[in-house]
Formats: sequence, structure tokens, C-alpha cells
Amino acid sequence: MTQADPDSDHMKLLAIAREFTEAFNHADVDRLMQYYGETYVDVNLRNPVQSHAQRRQYYEQIMKRGLRVAVHTDEIMVEGSIAFIRGRIELRDPQAADEKGGPTELRYIEVARKAANGSWEVVWGMDGPVQEWSPEHDES
Repeated sequence: MTQADPDSDHMKLLAIAREFTEAFNHADVDRLMQYYGETYVDVNLRNPVQSHAQRRQYYEQIMKRGLRVAVHTDEIMVEGSIAFIRGRIELRDPQAADEKGGPTELRYIEVARKAANGSWEVVWGMDGPVQEWSPEHDES
């Protein structure tokens, strides 16, 4: 078993986020799917557990819509062979801009697992719209 290198792992996981953006925006599903495990759990879906083939089909359908993304990684936490990645996604739909005319901002969290060869596979994920919240100030 090789010693973990947190800096190297961090760089590999950042590279996956960059590759995701490029692959998605070029509708290159083969390039995109190389970073997914044999099973992926998309918490947002009613039937969240997907095989690699089902995840591929999911992206093929999504990419047909012409969506564009920009992925911004805010935090990576590596614990042995598991990593937690948190960040933001700017989603642009050229066919349906929101009322402000800008991108939709989502927040995401992914869970990745390190393979025996040192590569990382994304195995769980969830994203959703940003919600405004601020604490109430008690004036008593």
C-alpha cells in the first residue's frame, strides 16, 4: 500500500472538476464518464442508484439540451481513500435564461473513492439551488 499524498490527491480532484467542465461543455460523454465509478448515487434523483451505463445515458440526455456549466471547487477534504468535494456550479441554459438573464447557481457535494491505481472515481453526488438565509437578530 502506498503512502497517501494529500497535495497530489487534491490536485487530481481539482483536475477532475476542470475536466468535468470541459467535457460537459463539449458534450464529450466518454471524457466525462472516465471519472465515474461502476455505480453512482445521485441523491437528487427519485431512483438515485445508477449503473455506469445509466449515468452515461443521463448525461447524454442532459447534454442534448445545450446546457453549459462552470464548476468551481471550494473545498476538498481527503480522508484516506475517500474524498469530499464541495463547490459551486454556474449553469447556463441558452434556451431558457432565468428572470435575471444570468446563470443559475447551484451548490454541490461529491464523494469520491480512490482506486488501487491511485486514480479517483466519483461515486456519490448531490446538487441544488442556492438558498438565501441569514440569522434573525433578537432585539430583546
